[in-house]
Amino acid sequence: MPKTSRGPNMQLIGKPAARTRLSTPALILDLDVLEANILRMAEAGKEFGVGIRPHVKCHKSIAIAQKQIAAGAIGICCATIGEAEVMGQAGISNILITSPLITEDKIFRAVELSGSDKGLCVVTDHPLNAMRLSALFKQAGRRIGVVIDIDSGMQRTGVASQKNAIELVKLVHDLDNLDYRGVQCYAGHVQHIENTERRQEAALSVMGGVKVLCEELSAIGLSPAIVTGGGTGTFDIDGPAGVLNELQVGSYVFMDAQYNRVWMNSGLTPPFDVSLFVQSSVISSNFAGGVTCDAGLKHFAVDGGVPVIARGAPGGVRYEYRGDEHGHVTFAEGASKPDLGDRMEFIVPHCDPTVNLYNYYHCVRGDELVDIWPIDARGL
Repeated sequence: MPKTSRGPNMQLIGKPAARTRLSTPALILDLDVLEANILRMAEAGKEFGVGIRPHVKCHKSIAIAQKQIAAGAIGICCATIGEAEVMGQAGISNILITSPLITEDKIFRAVELSGSDKGLCVVTDHPLNAMRLSALFKQAGRRIGVVIDIDSGMQRTGVASQKNAIELVKLVHDLDNLDYRGVQCYAGHVQHIENTERRQEAALSVMGGVKVLCEELSAIGLSPAIVTGGGTGTFDIDGPAGVLNELQVGSYVFMDAQYNRVWMNSGLTPPFDVSLFVQSSVISSNFAGGVTCDAGLKHFAVDGGVPVIARGAPGGVRYEYRGDEHGHVTFAEGASKPDLGDRMEFIVPHCDPTVNLYNYYHCVRGDELVDIWPIDARGL
């Protein structure tokens, strides 16, 4: 396929009812819902008095990042230097890379990116990493903003104690070519707690620790300009808590089955609507009570359970993985089954890693295919 191609559905852009005619499996993005979600989060940031710094690890898309910035985002987060390079090359600035860059090759790439993005920041959680950052940026004659990563209880990355965090802040403040900017604390393990009270308790406990650290840093003249963290599952808890001044929200643009359960299992309506779907076609219908579709293990991230039917089948259906390329949809007794070739659309279990399985978003408004966007930072 030519490099200029946007996949097998290009010829359907602008054609009537193109959404029902796609070559599948296809990743579908409802632009009306996407844009409403972006505006809703922007309004929440204004209400809470915090900046929105969306995480592009979710969507890996220049076009979506540009929409977020147009709606008022103060910058973006990237999980990797590869994502940051893609966004930086597109003219997006004020990038925060939220995972430590350890190896020299990755640090040199950050040095290069800092030439075009004067607002670029990286995180560190270890003195040896801070000293390497200092040495390599000094060697290049450039400076870099540094944010200290604090462990929230996940034990993934982050300084493990308040004492060590303060010592690392002091070190970064004193090292050549490093500009101490603030602290980061992301409580990923809290985002999907489905009980509202327990999620709020856990999130506020994390915020309490960050508040104490910020007070201790202020007392020694090292008040953090950036206090960043939070996520989609706790945006409405962390935002009003009065500790963070940035929210690193990501999945709100799409939503998925995991995040829907966070609110729905407590009897609440999710604050954002689903904009992302995988469309699949029925390819076999030889057995009673079910059909086989062409979306299997290769088309959904499987860490969040199974996809949820959104369109093209009656309620009460159940999806099962039946191999790399196949899924089986079981229908209630007496329910009308779709015909061969009929399309079904699924809410994905976990949006971020599902997106990374695809090359393109098929952008729709209603049943019209209005554009096809590349997933620019896929695999990076």
